[in-house]
Amino acid sequence: MAQNRRSSIGPFYVPRPATPLDGNYIDFGRSQVKSNARTGHVRWSDEMDCFLITSLVEQMLAGHKRSDNDFTTFQVSKAIDMVLNGYGVMVSDKNVRICLKTLKKEHSEVHKLLNMSCFGLDPETGRIVVDAVAWDDFIKGKPEFGKWRTKLCPRYDEMETIFGNDAATGERAVSGFDYFSPINGM
Repeated sequence: MAQNRRSSIGPFYVPRPATPLDGNYIDFGRSQVKSNARTGHVRWSDEMDCFLITSLVEQMLAGHKRSDNDFTTFQVSKAIDMVLNGYGVMVSDKNVRICLKTLKKEHSEVHKLLNMSCFGLDPETGRIVVDAVAWDDFIKGKPEFGKWRTKLCPRYDEMETIFGNDAATGERAVSGFDYFSPINGM
């Protein structure tokens, strides 16, 4: 049974977290991911990403829309529950939002690559497919994309479901001069 300890800020009692010696500890059979004590950051594994992405796709398909290009507290709490129940690691709201920022950046980079001619994505492996000569020429101009030569993005389709409408493409951009053009009837 978990023991109670006295809180330093008031007369109420706060339950002490369960430890393996208490008998209330749940072992999920996986190694527990430790957060950095100073920053609280968690090192995410591919399996944790899988649970996070799956949870967010389920939320999107259930009709829970994102608000202002960010995830609602409800969606994040469901993702935290999915990671805890599926992988056995408790993560915080901050950990999930940092991971989502990283995933969004990766999706944006892969999306840019796939919108260029010659670039494709192997759906089985998640590897960017392109001719070696074209890849070398492209990397000379944009070395920040060099990591995608070896890095995989196996869950791109699901990430497209989550982040697909976030980036401005300039497709419907109109300047002030375009407003007075003959096409608009002015």
